[in-house]
Amino acid sequence: MTATELLKKDHQKALGLIGELEDAGHQVGTDPTYTDTFNHLNELLMMHAFIEEEVFYLEMKRYDESRDMVREFRKRRREFERSLSHLSTLAPNVEEFQETLTDLRESIERHIDEEESELFPLAEEFCGPQRLQEMGRRMEEMKYDSRAKATTIKRR
Repeated sequence: MTATELLKKDHQKALGLIGELEDAGHQVGTDPTYTDTFNHLNELLMMHAFIEEEVFYLEMKRYDESRDMVREFRKRRREFERSLSHLSTLAPNVEEFQETLTDLRESIERHIDEEESELFPLAEEFCGPQRLQEMGRRMEEMKYDSRAKATTIKRR
């Protein structure tokens, strides 16, 4: 799996988890399933940001055409982290959680659209299939490496 394929897969998984959490807004009382879903989303997004930063963005900042884009995506990542931190203090069936979740969804959708339509084509052009495959392999290894997970948790 190439780096861009792996990142797209994460994007779709994140949107799916957000959709599940949006359903919690219609629930009375707190369902532990939604807490598990939020924890899964939080872990997915933190690991996604970590591997994106350590492998994909590191590679893409080498090119003049993508350097500013990478800088902008890094800034926005901090917004995602603030939203996730705030969401972690709320129950999924609370209105404030759902409002923050809606804002997070909109930010993530904008990020996905820009990344997949602008940065990924540049990556495919500059890196080529073999390099993207190597990057994807490294990113997959990092996702499942317990040390990488521990580092991600410490960054929260």
